[in-house]
Amino acid sequence: MMINIVDVLVVSILAAFILAVVGVVLMILDSSRSSKESEESEDSKGERKYGGVVVIGPIPVIFGNDSSIIKWAIALTIVVVIVFILLVVIPLIGV
Repeated sequence: MMINIVDVLVVSILAAFILAVVGVVLMILDSSRSSKESEESEDSKGERKYGGVVVIGPIPVIFGNDSSIIKWAIALTIVVVIVFILLVVIPLIGV
């Protein structure tokens, strides 16, 4: 069975668009949730934990202020890279 490259590109673009929309929705939900929490507990100010990954070419730059969040960021980056490699390699070998 031959996989058409146009079909793969269309599915990839659609998946990227869906993931971008889901990401924006999650950021909006998180900001509204955190603003409600800050209004409810103004006197109990805790330290915020953050982390993230920026992939510049083949090099991931991982940052954060909490070791557990950094470990999750590393694990999720590895999973995303493996999925990306599989999505690129599988159509090339014709499986």
